[in-house]
Amino acid sequence: MSVASELGAFRDVARGLLARGVPPERVTFEDTPGPWMGQVDPGGMEAAQDWALAVVPGDFLGLAEKVVCHRDPARWALLYRVLWRMTRGERRLLEREGDLDIQRLRRMERAVRRDVRNLVIRVRFRRGVSDGAERYVAWYKPDHRVVRLAAPFLVGRFPSLCWSLFTPDASAHWDRVRLTYGAGLRWEDPPGGTEPPVAPESRVSRGPLARGHGALPVMLLGDVPGTWEEGGGVCFVGPAGKFLEVVLSRAGLRRTDLRISRDAQSGGHAEPLDWREAQVHRERLVAEIAEAGPLLLLVLGSAAGQMFWGPGFRLDLFRGRLVQTPWGAVAMATFAPSEVLRPEDPRQQAELRVHFEADLRAAADGLRRTLVARAESARTSRSRERVNAPAPLAYRPP
Repeated sequence: MSVASELGAFRDVARGLLARGVPPERVTFEDTPGPWMGQVDPGGMEAAQDWALAVVPGDFLGLAEKVVCHRDPARWALLYRVLWRMTRGERRLLEREGDLDIQRLRRMERAVRRDVRNLVIRVRFRRGVSDGAERYVAWYKPDHRVVRLAAPFLVGRFPSLCWSLFTPDASAHWDRVRLTYGAGLRWEDPPGGTEPPVAPESRVSRGPLARGHGALPVMLLGDVPGTWEEGGGVCFVGPAGKFLEVVLSRAGLRRTDLRISRDAQSGGHAEPLDWREAQVHRERLVAEIAEAGPLLLLVLGSAAGQMFWGPGFRLDLFRGRLVQTPWGAVAMATFAPSEVLRPEDPRQQAELRVHFEADLRAAADGLRRTLVARAESARTSRSRERVNAPAPLAYRPP
């Protein structure tokens, strides 16, 4: 039985097999090359009854949506075997974590979720022009077929850009209105085996950032409640602080590259600031920024955003944007670490983590571009000075 790597294709095939009472040991599955084109009818499935899938728990569909994207060719037989058991009396099979079939499905699900997260965080779009219009294009090689799972996250991340994402298996295209999918694109022998050549500014190492300008390049402004320690001025401690340090490290930022603002404000569910309070905070922040001279300001949380931009700040509108400030630095607002860790729903927390890590990586990349531009400017200035310097007087012996 041929099945395309999409949940709809597997659902249609499984519905017909179950309705006809075909046991798992009598079915051999294989991957169908190319995309699924709609309904399939293995031996009169259209005439079969639909009772077979009526008793399947909704949790199974969520699990299957991830597993069908896995590259293991045994996934179809495994999914159908679990489905057969569930419709033949083991309705609560998914709750039996000790079952070997369920363990294999959960491992596949975790691998696919991890791959989606890696794609959203690591993919890098390059600006180009297509038919006279600006368009951003990226090529990425994921471990599994996760384009359809990752593309909605990218729409939320870049809603105002026209972009196309290509992988060897499939592609996704966003035109600010509609998300569509197409054929994949193979990159012949890309450097490192995974990605095409990148722009010069992207070749800057993801290691510790250089500090040639003599000051810490990044300042953090946070609103994590309960993390202010008298005397030391230490913010982001506890679980939120540890989580923040891990994400910063993944983005290529070390603790030694950072300065944490002394002007902390309790966030979480605190009341919004009024204009007078915001102005007082802003005056102190301006003085601190002038003293520190950072190149990047990371504004973490809604309360911190109100301190920096005023009471009218809304995180859902400003998050993830690199904004130029009057002090020569760029600023980005994103979630506070405590906001990311707060949801009890694992899926909601995972989605927040993906966006949070993507924001910090984008901010770190913007900082690297700034450092590269400054280094190039300094190199050009030195070259001009050498060219314009007066020639040394020639020594003539008496």
